[in-house]
Amino acid sequence: MNKVKLLFVLVFVSLIGSAQSRREDEEDINVDKDFKSAYDLFEQKKYKEAYDAYTTFLNKKPKDYAALYNRGLCSYNLLDYKTGIRDFNESIYLGNKKASTYYMRGLSRYCLDEYDNAIKDFDSSLTYDKSFYKAICYKGASLYKQLKYKDAMVALNLAATINPSYEPTFYYRALCKYYINEFNSAISDIEKAISLKNDIESHFWRGTMLIELDRDKEAIKVYDSIISVQPNYANAYYNRALAYYHLGNYTTSIKDNSKCIELDPSHRKAHYNRGLSNFYNLNYKQAETDFSSAIAMGLNDYKAYCFRGATYYYLKNDDLAMADLNKSIELNNKYETSFYYRANLKYSMADDAGCIEDCDKALAIKKYYDTYYTRAIAKLQSKQYEAAIVDFTEALNLNSKHGKSLIERGVAYYFLEKDDLAKKDFDAGLLLNPEYSRGYYFRGKLKMYAKDKIGCCEDLKKAKQYGHSKADEELVKNGCN
Repeated sequence: MNKVKLLFVLVFVSLIGSAQSRREDEEDINVDKDFKSAYDLFEQKKYKEAYDAYTTFLNKKPKDYAALYNRGLCSYNLLDYKTGIRDFNESIYLGNKKASTYYMRGLSRYCLDEYDNAIKDFDSSLTYDKSFYKAICYKGASLYKQLKYKDAMVALNLAATINPSYEPTFYYRALCKYYINEFNSAISDIEKAISLKNDIESHFWRGTMLIELDRDKEAIKVYDSIISVQPNYANAYYNRALAYYHLGNYTTSIKDNSKCIELDPSHRKAHYNRGLSNFYNLNYKQAETDFSSAIAMGLNDYKAYCFRGATYYYLKNDDLAMADLNKSIELNNKYETSFYYRANLKYSMADDAGCIEDCDKALAIKKYYDTYYTRAIAKLQSKQYEAAIVDFTEALNLNSKHGKSLIERGVAYYFLEKDDLAKKDFDAGLLLNPEYSRGYYFRGKLKMYAKDKIGCCEDLKKAKQYGHSKADEELVKNGCN
């Protein structure tokens, strides 16, 4: 099963983007005191008070571009980006055309998701200082936000060359590499980011990358640490659940997904992934509820429909199963699993030709032993014995321990009257799958033809013990007491 990639991206911008400007003239000592008071309040991180103090100053000197720039910084740190942009605009108009001014306006636009305008500002900033690594970094970050990962990496590589100690550069470059599936290189960058700033979000992404590298046990330890610090971090539970799911620990995965849903009831991927764990734990009714919740929340995803369809198949609701599997194939006709479950559904509806056709489609996409087995069973049912044997053999080439393939191949040999080959397969298959009633039933009939009454009766009794519907009839016919 392909690993599930995360659907969110975290905003990661330092609140203090750039230093304040000092005034270049000293015209009025009283006015300058107001400027200094505002300046000092900002340095103390009292941004609201500093904003008000700069406003007082600007009421007296409305065209002081340094004060406008600094008040813009106050707005930026108060997360009031639009107000900050107005001050940066005015400061630039009045002549404050510096790298830092364009950079801060670009950073404000970045925070408003105005990435095209942000990039223009970062480029303007670089016309005044070509080595301004922060502007280069956030140009790369803006391109990353636009999903232009390779273009983003060009900028981020340059920023890293100019300043190999600026943490956001490595953070964003790690994410770019993650989304182009360069996981080993991505984890190297995120670890570099962590070494520069021990940040929770960087640890979170390191765990995500470990999952993609099949290092799920290491990822679990990362999320254990994150949760110990932030016990209400919903996505940490979601990712840890994903790691447990990959390890086949479905019960613990269900528990973590449930915690994620408790913290964030709208987390549709957690509903979907909890459904998968319930599905593989054979909790089909709960799985159906989870998949339906995810779909109702807008998860219009072929896998969600596929597995809800498979769940309906096991719940013997054929009409709903067919509708969902058809929907899954409509959304993605290259997903083997949807054809596989629809093939099984068609077989259960006595549509052997339809089953074979869907298995053909599934095997053209990816070859799995259980798909060969399903197609072979449909061919066996259609009395295509030689073709069934070929498929059972293909299944065994992919999984030599699949006892049912051995037994059912033996059944095909039985009908072709190749008794030695049939007995060999029955013997080997029943060692692997000792509770499969068809193996005992047909081996018993084979022994009957070989005039081994004791062996025949023993096998038929075993067939009855494991639920074969025709075993009683054969026991009577063969005089087995």
